[in-house]
Amino acid sequence: MPPRVRLTPDETARLPRLLARVDTLRASFPVHTGASGQAAWIREQYTDGQPPSLNLITLLLFEHGVHRSTEQVAQDLAMLREES
Repeated sequence: MPPRVRLTPDETARLPRLLARVDTLRASFPVHTGASGQAAWIREQYTDGQPPSLNLITLLLFEHGVHRSTEQVAQDLAMLREES
């Protein structure tokens, strides 16, 4: 079951375009990378004029077979900011 996230109307409009890219990017998903690296990869690969929100990153991770809560993804992204 996909994670429960609330999408804004803008995110809902963007979602079909982002989901359409999942199959083409599936083979290059960094399976053996840590959680923060996977979140960063999603953020980089699924930018369509603007970076994906936390909720979209969580959903896209799920589409790539990674089951994390929004809170976990937020922590992963915070770790990335600290490392930068």
